[in-house]
Amino acid sequence: MEASPSSVAERATPGEGERGALAGVLEVAGQRLSATLTPASRLALAVRIEGELPDGALVEALEVVTERGPLRLGAARFAAGPEPGRGKLHFREHLYDCEALCGEQRLVDLRAVFENLPAVLAQKAHVRPEFRAHVADLAYDLSVHRRFFDEQDHLLAAEPADAAAAAVEALLRTEGRKFLSYLDAQVDALRELVKGYTLEEHERHGFYLRRQLWPYLLASEFLRRSNLKPSGYPGDAEQMLMIYENAFVGPSTFAQLMHKHPLETAAARAVRARRRFVPRELGAVRDRLARAGRRLRVMSLACGPASELREMAEPPGAAEALEFLLLDQDPGALELARRTVRGIEAEGRGTLAVQYLQDSVRTMIRARDLPARLGECAFVYSMGLFDYLTAPVARAVMARAFELVAAGGTLLVGNFHAASPSRVHMDYWGDWPLVYRTEEAFLALSDGLPFAARALAWDETRCQMFLRLDKRA
Repeated sequence: MEASPSSVAERATPGEGERGALAGVLEVAGQRLSATLTPASRLALAVRIEGELPDGALVEALEVVTERGPLRLGAARFAAGPEPGRGKLHFREHLYDCEALCGEQRLVDLRAVFENLPAVLAQKAHVRPEFRAHVADLAYDLSVHRRFFDEQDHLLAAEPADAAAAAVEALLRTEGRKFLSYLDAQVDALRELVKGYTLEEHERHGFYLRRQLWPYLLASEFLRRSNLKPSGYPGDAEQMLMIYENAFVGPSTFAQLMHKHPLETAAARAVRARRRFVPRELGAVRDRLARAGRRLRVMSLACGPASELREMAEPPGAAEALEFLLLDQDPGALELARRTVRGIEAEGRGTLAVQYLQDSVRTMIRARDLPARLGECAFVYSMGLFDYLTAPVARAVMARAFELVAAGGTLLVGNFHAASPSRVHMDYWGDWPLVYRTEEAFLALSDGLPFAARALAWDETRCQMFLRLDKRA
């Protein structure tokens, strides 16, 4: 969308102190008015022109000067401001990202997403009839359940707070449990229905299910987060905390039940179980390597909220013998980890020696002389990272993590098993795909490493595997 260089010859120079200001030319009724442009919002430009324009004047086109060359934008209306020559431009047929235009000098029309609309609508033609019937029945049933629970909420709204709270608890224990059992049965039916689908069919049918059930999925705080991915990926630190808390959360009884259901799946139980399993493994390393007067270094890769530190700080005083290095690429996760540490210390369970490192494992792969930079650790572990890594990346991360293990120490990494009974629910309802592995594929990630011993272990749910590599002393 380039204009000729001559079209911007008569341009204004952005004033001092105007961040992200661009020079431009407004075409109005045969006139060319030089202007300085800054973002007024994401979809509107603040404009300062040489001269005056009446409120509501039609700007037929706008040419903007960028470092890459001139850009030509479509028609807009001028909204006059309180000062002469100042106002806003509201575009008539385009949804230009004005922040990207001024800040990054990129022309982005947010309306362009509609170009994908025909292809997305056409997807339903490839959805199997029996799957459509399953989703239609489920959507109807959810709408009915929601109405009944909402009617109960309406009746309770007039009750005193204590009476209403007791009634909600009774409702959750009775009709709520029946509803959760119904959802379990629907997930079981879905698993049976799609067991022969190809990967492409899984993706297409999962998309269809989520579009049809969208209002019901968003009622759940947990499923809302996995589907909307505010951190850019599902399973972030906030979502891990939801699993650990395992509570009824939501503004209505129906919302609380929709939130609670995924927290009771085998996958969620495995997440809670590993918070106990990993500290037990650390205990074995501590018994083997602990030295009087010396702290044992422990490293968590992709630490998340680091809630397992509570178990690692047991019994009282145990934390004094440990030094933690917590690595995560998400600053929000590290802040939640800090909150975990502050909570442990506030409970009088000792002072924890903790180093927080904001970094990604991909950066770790490229780093030279990693042990010299981070130091060796007696125990290096990762509970959920490898579920998101392809085999080549996982092998590279495994090798670099093993470099950080001190002589006689242990590397422990987790991965969900290919036979996880929660896989269909996570893929279809939660839009939460993982890299599931068999025992053979998981063991193969460590082939060639100079370990002294290698073993697979399982948590109590047998939904997640742990690979333990011991280094020679």
